Amino acid sequence: MNMKTMQPALKNGRNVWDQINMPALEFQQRVSAAREEMREQSMDVLLAYGNAFNEYGNPCYFGNYVIRLPRAALVAIPRRGEVTLFFEGASRGLPSAKTTTWIEDVRPCPDVSRGCAGYLKENGLIPGTIGFAGLTQLMPHYQLKFLTDNIPGCDIVDADSIIRELRMVKSNRECDQIRRSSRIVKHAFDFLTNGSLADMNERAVEAAIYREARLEGAEDVRILLANSREDHWALRLPEDAPVAEGQTLIVYLAIAFERYWSEGIRTFVVQNSSLSEPELENAKALYKRITDEMKPGKAVSQFYQEAIKEIQKDDIEFISEYGLGEGIGLSLNELPALIQEDTNHLEEGMCLTLRLALKYKSLGGVMIGSTLLVTSAGAEPLTT
Repeated sequence: MNMKTMQPALKNGRNVWDQINMPALEFQQRVSAAREEMREQSMDVLLAYGNAFNEYGNPCYFGNYVIRLPRAALVAIPRRGEVTLFFEGASRGLPSAKTTTWIEDVRPCPDVSRGCAGYLKENGLIPGTIGFAGLTQLMPHYQLKFLTDNIPGCDIVDADSIIRELRMVKSNRECDQIRRSSRIVKHAFDFLTNGSLADMNERAVEAAIYREARLEGAEDVRILLANSREDHWALRLPEDAPVAEGQTLIVYLAIAFERYWSEGIRTFVVQNSSLSEPELENAKALYKRITDEMKPGKAVSQFYQEAIKEIQKDDIEFISEYGLGEGIGLSLNELPALIQEDTNHLEEGMCLTLRLALKYKSLGGVMIGSTLLVTSAGAEPLTT
């Protein structure tokens, strides 16, 4: 299940490029790795497309460009020569765009498909072999049709697998960015348990999390809540609803720091105008047993089977609709997916979410979840 919330109309968090954490060399190495794959497939140019605030990962992976409005961006990587970044917007946005990218050739345009078609013509890449990454899935149909109609004689190949493979295993610098976002997740949860809320309603909980996360440097914050004592509860956006004494409140929190996401899920019980975490010893022990099986080299399908067997051993009902998790990084939903059908193997440097949704007789539904880093020694929890 995709754990997505509604997108904001404007990304209003911290907007910087820390070149100590993520130097230009990091992105240039990614371009070099993509070009190696391009040469093997005789690809003349790779087009990496993304849009809005959930699917910005492809152009951001190569260019670090921050999408501030729900529009599109595209990075064009020729097999030889300069990399070009297109973003939908006016030329007045150019100075801001250049503060977060190493790419010199940055081009604002009202429509990236038209800008890209012009670029391909001016660089003599028509006819040629063009790799599409993200375009067929994410680009609006009218833009995709315009682009394909204006590159006659070109051989269009699927390049999504190239970027998926590159993004699936994180570099050391990427892992450090996810550690930073994970620290903000942990800080926000600690704040909830160590403080008290004068106004006990869902909006107050949401506001408290936003404030703490923003003060810690969060670039984006997503929150879902659930009152799991309700008969038909589900994670949802916070509402203007009271948080009652004795209520079981599940909080899903995802935070991005300099483009990189981390998530965590906690279950709280409302007591005396504060939130406390119940013991949940059985659930936490189960979670640890599953985490301990997340070892590099193991097939994802095997890990999934072992996790389900561990769950079935316990006398706790598993709520399968929320799934077990997936990869996380520049998106909340990356590969590998922790499902039976995934054909990947766990590798060092993978960052994944692992979540458990369970039914407790005394509390109703409970959920626990963390972001994990796969290391040579196994899985390292980052948000617990």
